[in-house]
Amino acid sequence: MNYTPTLGLRNPHVNTILASTAPRRWWQRRLNEKVYPSRQDMLLACSEGIRLHGEYVCNPDAAKGCVILLHGWEGCSESAYMQSVGRAFFKNGYSVFKLHLRDHGPSSHLNPEPFLAIRLAEVIDAIEAIHSRLAYGRYCLVGFSLGGNIALRVAANMAGRAITLERVLAVCPPIDPHACGRAISASAVYNRHFVGIWRASFRRKLQHYPELRAHEDVFEHDDILDLHEAFVPRFSSHPNAASYFRAYRLAEDVLPTLEASCHVLLAEDDPVIPVEDCAILPDHPKLTLELSRFGGHCGFLKNYRGHSWLDERLPALCDPRH
Repeated sequence: MNYTPTLGLRNPHVNTILASTAPRRWWQRRLNEKVYPSRQDMLLACSEGIRLHGEYVCNPDAAKGCVILLHGWEGCSESAYMQSVGRAFFKNGYSVFKLHLRDHGPSSHLNPEPFLAIRLAEVIDAIEAIHSRLAYGRYCLVGFSLGGNIALRVAANMAGRAITLERVLAVCPPIDPHACGRAISASAVYNRHFVGIWRASFRRKLQHYPELRAHEDVFEHDDILDLHEAFVPRFSSHPNAASYFRAYRLAEDVLPTLEASCHVLLAEDDPVIPVEDCAILPDHPKLTLELSRFGGHCGFLKNYRGHSWLDERLPALCDPRH
């Protein structure tokens, strides 16, 4: 499928920003109210007492199985792309499970330790719990931005688990997280956005776990890289941000094997994911790469009515006939 947006939306910043505006989120929510039956909140028990939250929409005609959606960093089930793509999968014959990563959505109170991108085991536990509780014959996993990075790492680490993922899709995943951080840091707009939403998230965490107030000095950092440099050593075994970023860099040492068919979809004009990082991805028979000339970061808007090409492309990629 070729994707060529209307004039104006070929600017990556316009496409990225318009795709995630509050009016588009509101409109997607209204559209979902007309399509979805009631959604069900679910708590998933993971190892070591960890709990993750998700939203499940059961499609009574789910002939194609269930798709699990993973949002990006500081996104949630209400993010515009999650609402839009979720509805597209539902209309294409899937039940939809939107899994919240730790501290995202309404889950700040569930676990005392804060979110880190390297907390992969709990995501695998949660996906295994979804399989156990819902028992569909066919599952696909679709991740956006950081969720796409995590989805690929799930595919590389699910051997021996009660998980069967027929297809894994990663939309605009950070391949080299350090390079992604540098790209965000270099942009006043994106740096302010990501630092701002992270601060709001951590403040919500502090409301539930006052003992974390000992780390309030991290709010002094206005740069995304400086923030990671201060935050990471306090809550992980990594001595610095560079070590942390390497731990989930999508190179061969992190993706030595893949247990599912994986497809990466990137925009060449993505303002925060350098397209040259594609060279880092391992050469693996189960991993394919698709580059779009346009799209920005998780945008892929086709027109000013807010229609996204992802709503067509992703269900097509998961179709069992594909």
